[in-house]
Amino acid sequence: MATQPKNPEFRHSLEPSRFPGYQSSRESAESAVKNFSIVMGGPVYDLLLRSRPLLRTPPIVSRRIVALVAVTWFPLLVLSLSEGLAFGHRVRIPFLYDFAMYGRFLLGLPLLLYAEVVIDPAIRQSVAEFVDARLVPDQELSKFENILRRVQQMRDSWITDVILLVLAFFPVFLFQHEWTTGGVSSWHTTTQGMSTAGWWYAIFSAPLMRFIVYRWAFRYVLWAILLWRISQLQLTLLPTHPDHAAGLSFLAMTQKHFGILLAALGCSFAGRIVNSMLFERARLTSFTSLMVGFLVLSVIVGVSPLTLLIPKLKKVRKEGLLEYGRFASTYTESFDRKWVHCAARPSEPLLGTADIQSLADLGNSFGFIEDMKIAPISRKLVLQLAGRAVIPLVPILIFGTPTPELVHELMKMVL
Repeated sequence: MATQPKNPEFRHSLEPSRFPGYQSSRESAESAVKNFSIVMGGPVYDLLLRSRPLLRTPPIVSRRIVALVAVTWFPLLVLSLSEGLAFGHRVRIPFLYDFAMYGRFLLGLPLLLYAEVVIDPAIRQSVAEFVDARLVPDQELSKFENILRRVQQMRDSWITDVILLVLAFFPVFLFQHEWTTGGVSSWHTTTQGMSTAGWWYAIFSAPLMRFIVYRWAFRYVLWAILLWRISQLQLTLLPTHPDHAAGLSFLAMTQKHFGILLAALGCSFAGRIVNSMLFERARLTSFTSLMVGFLVLSVIVGVSPLTLLIPKLKKVRKEGLLEYGRFASTYTESFDRKWVHCAARPSEPLLGTADIQSLADLGNSFGFIEDMKIAPISRKLVLQLAGRAVIPLVPILIFGTPTPELVHELMKMVL
């Protein structure tokens, strides 16, 4: 049973476009999709590609990881060794016992770099799906291509990169802790003041790490802007689509890849907790609210770009209910006149008639619309994002919980 809804938001047509130049406009859009990237580009990125051979091949992410670890973590190790602060009892927290540095530079930083080869292909695939699945109708392809071009122009803005560099490399404006002596002596800040390694950390390593984090935050904003602007087009969305998201459930599959960023931030967060527990005698329970807050905030941030599609999907669902409701009224009225309150018995047999199956199909279609979600957010996506955010905290929960208490809790869960 097929219907032709009047609403252009979810009208689906497989007929070739009658507009002249149709093939060229679709080919142009496909070319724009192929060359589109939020991740690979920008002034700083292009500068590094021209100046550093190790960064010149984007797919070989291991080289870039080695290069950045070599200029962030390794100098701290060398300088700490030269000053006798890498191990021993001169300070409360020697460098080789500083788990925050492991979490930040040996785990978090590599994950942030590796995220480029994880997230960028996922975004490309999603953008391509809008064209390949004909969610963007023929007459909207030029607008769609223009949206991609404008987002890449924002990505390539010098102003944005300069602002991010200022925020990252001038922490005195943000009152960052790197510039002050801490309450606990460490390789970073001794009782006499900041060590040489501490100055390297404050002036170079920490700002570079912050810049990468800020740049990922900017890319995330660009992804949200892209989804919002695409949602303003007259998309071909079907309220009866079996994915219960009008055909946009593939965006949830893209969004889960951003979980690697949550894991990277979680590594740095976990390292600080371990330091507090080991060197400041803090109890694990004192961080419960922080860990729960981190997990909840991670999930909220992780799904927030998809919430920008709520106005579009609410409109599709509402108008779908109205149009299919009107059609259902017309059909059921005709069915009733033919089979129930008919003046004369129909010539065709009731058993096996297609009218009954069509009535059932209509009911199923109406049920699909009623069950349609107003955002392509699933329970699976929430669990995937939460799982990636909590992974760095799992070792802390295991080793920070007393063994008898841990065994007791496990037995409660099993039995």
